[in-house]
Amino acid sequence: MDYTEKEKKGIDRVERMNRLFDKILMPAVGILIIMLLISFTVNRFREKFGSDDKTSAQAADVQTEPEAFSLRRILLRSYDEHKTAFEAYGYVPVEGYSYDLSLCKQVDPEMSIFQFSGGALGELTIISYMPENDNSRYDSLSLAISSQKLINVTVKSGEEKHTVTFLSPDFSAYQSDDQSEFDSMMTLTDISEITAMFEIFETDIFNLAASCGIRN
Repeated sequence: MDYTEKEKKGIDRVERMNRLFDKILMPAVGILIIMLLISFTVNRFREKFGSDDKTSAQAADVQTEPEAFSLRRILLRSYDEHKTAFEAYGYVPVEGYSYDLSLCKQVDPEMSIFQFSGGALGELTIISYMPENDNSRYDSLSLAISSQKLINVTVKSGEEKHTVTFLSPDFSAYQSDDQSEFDSMMTLTDISEITAMFEIFETDIFNLAASCGIRN
């Protein structure tokens, strides 16, 4: 599969962002220091890539993107108008990130959902799942959802870590040089589990949109 230079840059950006957010979504001593480091790194990231490519990428995707992505854009850009509904649905602002808007919802002790807007990637959702079951094959599974063509999935088990950039929301296509990472990832999880997490993203956006009166 051939990509334009902008698409290649987009894939590279999501990979970088996933590595950054993987660090902040795992519990660690000295979390404040980590957050400050992430904030500094993302600021440098924004300075390097700027916003022109982001605007172009959004314009190219807007006509073909699934409903969940267009709704996410509307919701995050109208946050001030629907702040009360966001809070009632569990989303609260969090600090320490280089985005105009940074929100987090603690779904349960194992899962957190972050929503970001106004950064180098436009709208970005991070879903982090850290199972408490000692028999789980992995320590954490996370999705960094930038667009329907850029979804990074990362799984960690001890010191083992694998990241794959998927190029479709049905997870049927991934970046060509991720073959070995994909094979290794599938020893720790499977497509049905990854798809289930993506469906959580969709359901979360649909329900939030309904609570804000944007979707029936």
